[in-house]
Amino acid sequence: MSMRILGAPRRYIQGPGALAQLPALVAEFGRAPVVVADPVALEREGAPLADAPVARFSGEITLAEIDRLTGLAREAGADLVVAMGGGKAIDAGKGVARALGRPIIVVPTIASNDAPTSRLIVVYDEDHRIREVLMLPHNPDVVLVDTAIIARAPRRLLAAGIGDALSKTFEARACAAAGGRNFFGGSPPLAALALADACYATIRRDGEAALACTERAEPDTALEAVVEAAVLLSGLGFESGGLSLAHSLTRGLTAHPRLAGALHGELVAYGTLVQIAHERPPGVSGADVAAFCRACGLPVRLADLGLPEPHEEDIAAIVGPTLAAPHMRHLARPASPESLAAAIRAVEAGL
Repeated sequence: MSMRILGAPRRYIQGPGALAQLPALVAEFGRAPVVVADPVALEREGAPLADAPVARFSGEITLAEIDRLTGLAREAGADLVVAMGGGKAIDAGKGVARALGRPIIVVPTIASNDAPTSRLIVVYDEDHRIREVLMLPHNPDVVLVDTAIIARAPRRLLAAGIGDALSKTFEARACAAAGGRNFFGGSPPLAALALADACYATIRRDGEAALACTERAEPDTALEAVVEAAVLLSGLGFESGGLSLAHSLTRGLTAHPRLAGALHGELVAYGTLVQIAHERPPGVSGADVAAFCRACGLPVRLADLGLPEPHEEDIAAIVGPTLAAPHMRHLARPASPESLAAAIRAVEAGL
């Protein structure tokens, strides 16, 4: 029996106007910060620190891009990284912090995925396919989430965050049932399973209301709850609870040239439906989950991801890389090429 392990950022701060705390936080962790940020975040919100140099993220997180940004940070004499933007920009900032061996403060400007709280750095190749996953030696030092900024972001991005969070209860429980390991090499503790369950309950209760906040561009209690679920609960739930089929399917989906342009959370939402179709967990209605996805503007068919009328060769192209993903071991009922293809067909047929 393995150890139960739970990991988390040193501090999580969320609320409207939270960005105002950044200068004081920087003073706690360093004297020479560098900001790694994507251009969209900079254009929309401006630089978060008046006197800090900014290393602009190019848009795709590759090993070459991490090396380029690290070089800029070294030239600036940085002793602290502030990563600002979406998931890929944040992961790029983590890559710089890892290379420098320095602390990191994460400032997400969207809630489209659960990258902010984790140690993971998902690296892609030049063709936008997942290449490898690197890790920080520990979770971020601070995650600073200004919900006034999140509320101003496009609706689709928050919907993607809901899609990413949707899978966590199913994946963590599948990992635990299969005797799998989480991202710390331990068994999922009860706390991680409880966090994953709370994540699912929150987005099902408040998800649609939170999405309405993006139309008004103002946070309310529903948005606060869903942002916490999509960033904190989802992040802790996946890293300490473990992943399974839903995230494994992103390997296969991104390997297909017609599907690589979808957002990560959109892919995970579809993957969650496929995992439900494969596992048929007791008390879970795949049709009900699909209806929720539809109400949030999340995909329920491959056509919604850019692949109308998928043929058998399309399904085979998705199945191969999916089965090679390490998290596919985390299923009580092991998947085969035939069973996974059947689950995809079931989702395409409406579950």
